[in-house]
Amino acid sequence: MFAKATKNLVYEIDVDGSLIPVSRLNDSDGLTPLALVIKRNRYWFWQRPKYLTSDFKLNDVLVGDPINPAVVETDFLTFNGKVVDNKSGSAAADFGPGTINTGVASSSKLQSAFGNLKKQEVDVQNLLQLSKSRVLDLTHSLIEQTRESHREVLTLVKERIVTTQPCTVTEDVQEGGTCTGMFGFNKTIKVSVNDKEKPFVEYDTNVSINIPPKTTIAYSVIELEVAQTGHYELCLLPNIKGGFEVDGPVKVQKARTVSAAPGKTTNKLQEDLEGLQGQLTVLSKLPSSTRSSLFQQISQLLQDSAAISVLEDALEDLCDGTQADPSALEKVPALKATLELIQKTAGASPSGKQKKLSALTATHLLISSLDEMTDSALLELKSCCSYATLQALLHLVQNMISNKKSSLKDAALAALTDEKVFKNVTSLFASCNVKLLKQKDSVATKISNPQDRLPLMLCIAVKGLASLVPPV
Repeated sequence: MFAKATKNLVYEIDVDGSLIPVSRLNDSDGLTPLALVIKRNRYWFWQRPKYLTSDFKLNDVLVGDPINPAVVETDFLTFNGKVVDNKSGSAAADFGPGTINTGVASSSKLQSAFGNLKKQEVDVQNLLQLSKSRVLDLTHSLIEQTRESHREVLTLVKERIVTTQPCTVTEDVQEGGTCTGMFGFNKTIKVSVNDKEKPFVEYDTNVSINIPPKTTIAYSVIELEVAQTGHYELCLLPNIKGGFEVDGPVKVQKARTVSAAPGKTTNKLQEDLEGLQGQLTVLSKLPSSTRSSLFQQISQLLQDSAAISVLEDALEDLCDGTQADPSALEKVPALKATLELIQKTAGASPSGKQKKLSALTATHLLISSLDEMTDSALLELKSCCSYATLQALLHLVQNMISNKKSSLKDAALAALTDEKVFKNVTSLFASCNVKLLKQKDSVATKISNPQDRLPLMLCIAVKGLASLVPPV
């Protein structure tokens, strides 16, 4: 829940910027200016990198005397949130000395009040001057281990956003007015400032976390280009990426990408999906009993985005040939069961190693797309998890990919004659930044931003779930 609160803050104030939300409260102390953070590029081309904190700062891996560039502290803003608990909750923002009121659609509710926030920022010009001709100790264990992975890059914390007041994050999970386990429909997460003027009101909740002052809740980094000699350069422009020199110029393995077959003229969405179609086909060829079990477990997970993130991490580890973290899975028995089912499915594939990898990566592809979606989108998708509705969604996204209209007279869209289903489908598309436009006897789709990755996530999620759902 701490991760959701910080993620919401970054989404509201810096959605397309450089700020990274802190996902674990335990990481906060280590995210000081010039702390070393490992950037790990992900498995699929659309995924944002992961950032892994370390126990070291730049001076710990620097040869010679330490450097101490200036760090400037300034007031950032005041962040307070207000719960909006309805299907079409809207948000109003007021920056600076005022407040930001946010609402999350559907039955998922979020309230945040981090209070007055400060920003601590390294003087980059000063850091550049002090870094001239300086050398990193390439024999340091952290650097040696980072160099071994072609997907990891060394970065420095450039700025961080910190709290100035005690706060409390609380979570309440309810379904039908009664407390449930991990997968309740109604989840409330609140962040409240604790002070004399605004006392914290205790609610009937499952979990609460106290956040002390000077807690880092978001930060940004500078990537490093490291030469074979240990000399390093700061990557100051967004298009300049860091990495370690191997033989020649600095090279970093990019996340996996796909492209359409040569000679074909396609739009970007169609091009991306053509390269993933083979993986999606694997899901449809699994035994019917396996598909049904997998669909049931994954559709249940749609009620908890945190659980999906844990499962995505575990699947990424398995796809990379490493073991998943058992401690994370032990906390959620349903996740462990889902992972065991996926591993059993991959192991039961009859065509050898390649088939096993395809079954595993196909499931990882689906879970990764769900992990990129918002809580409201996941809940809308959950409401559409019937055979008839998923077939209608599949028809809509296939026509969206080809820039075609869908006829409401088509039998595949029969589920949309139900007003409630059509409303849910419209909300699902809207949550993925796609407009669903009804025009007499047809439905058209409009993607506002061709570079937006959410329409691709929608297509993968719908195609994947439609491949698993058992027919009525």
